[in-house]
Amino acid sequence: MASRNPVDKSDWPVPVVAYDALRNYELTALFLAVPDNAIAEVSKALTELLPPTLPIFHTSGATPIDRIDAYFRHRGVLWPIRSLRRGEPVTDWRDLPLVVFASDPPTRTYITKLADQLSATMAYLDDTQRAQLHLAAVFSNNFVTVLYDVAHQLCQQHGIPFELLLPIIRNTAGQQDSSPPRARQTGAAARGDTATIERHLTLLTDPAYRDLYQSLTDLILQYRLPQHHPHLGRDAHDDFEDEGVA
Repeated sequence: MASRNPVDKSDWPVPVVAYDALRNYELTALFLAVPDNAIAEVSKALTELLPPTLPIFHTSGATPIDRIDAYFRHRGVLWPIRSLRRGEPVTDWRDLPLVVFASDPPTRTYITKLADQLSATMAYLDDTQRAQLHLAAVFSNNFVTVLYDVAHQLCQQHGIPFELLLPIIRNTAGQQDSSPPRARQTGAAARGDTATIERHLTLLTDPAYRDLYQSLTDLILQYRLPQHHPHLGRDAHDDFEDEGVA
């Protein structure tokens, strides 16, 4: 790892070298593990230190490859599909999907071979595809975490152990495969149970949570019950299949 600023070397499990010292190393490739908005600036600064033939990669899911300075002839992407948190090591690389992309055939060969060595799951996606996958990951990971937090707060407010929800959370996540998740949707909205929906809305005192509940309910109604308008009333005993407990 190279850094412009002094760092505590004990925090990093890899050698730490001064930024300017990079010119003294015989590098085969360089990876920019920096914030998305710093990729252009850092790669531009590296043009003063490194040869244009050195393959250089960023690790962003949402950033186009051309944010790496055009001075470098061999540019690419290695994006791990995982939420990375400081101090949390990645110990299961074989189970961690990697997305790669490259500006030219030799760089593609290099990064594909490296990804295959690291992970059992690798996909070659261009900038547009990778951005769409990154967006999908926000829905399936970041937004889901927000919903977990809403559930945690609702439990906490009423003295209910959040741990009681962990089995159903794990069960639902564990059931996901390549089939459309909507096929496994359960709950009041999935069966058109207006009575339960109204009771839930009454229990929600936070306007933001009420709006969130209503928006998600309408979305489920639109794809689960396409023959109905989402704002039309439904009887609690309408005969819609629901294999869930919620």
